[in-house]
Amino acid sequence: MYQVQWDKDYEVKVIYPFRLSRVLFIIVLLNLLWVWLFSKLNPWLGLKLDLHLTSYFEQEILLSHLGVTIIACLLILKLEIRSESLLVIPSVGINVTYANRLGQVYTEFYPRQLVMDLVIVEAIIMQKLATYPVILYHDSFTREMKIKPLFMKCRLKMAELKSIYQKVQKNLRFTSSEKKS
Repeated sequence: MYQVQWDKDYEVKVIYPFRLSRVLFIIVLLNLLWVWLFSKLNPWLGLKLDLHLTSYFEQEILLSHLGVTIIACLLILKLEIRSESLLVIPSVGINVTYANRLGQVYTEFYPRQLVMDLVIVEAIIMQKLATYPVILYHDSFTREMKIKPLFMKCRLKMAELKSIYQKVQKNLRFTSSEKKS
């Protein structure tokens, strides 16, 4: 289960748990795919298993499984998001930060002039209703209206979404020229 942490009224951080069972399942699937692929490519490569070469091929297969497992672990750790945070600086803009399991941090900044609003969107995903916050902003180059979904990995409760919405609106209201009047 995810954890939602607040740092005053400006930053919300969602921390996701590590799912070892999912990692093991993906590694087993990749190893099974490798065994199937190796058995299909074996006749094409002209490899014939002689009795005196059996131990050599067993070592080769074992090393290839080890390589597939290490590569799969690194990819999973790189692609899995450990935490997401949303920082609202009232007169500057919105900063969205993602951190993966390897410790790499990715930051996206949306200047206050380009941010239109933060809204809660409902979507139907796999016959279920999903609600998540979305940043509406203008692209700085094309001036088109774009959206940036936030916290897509977890299903935040409506009370948490409302508190995020209210605090972001409170912080954005002080600097919005449209909302001052």
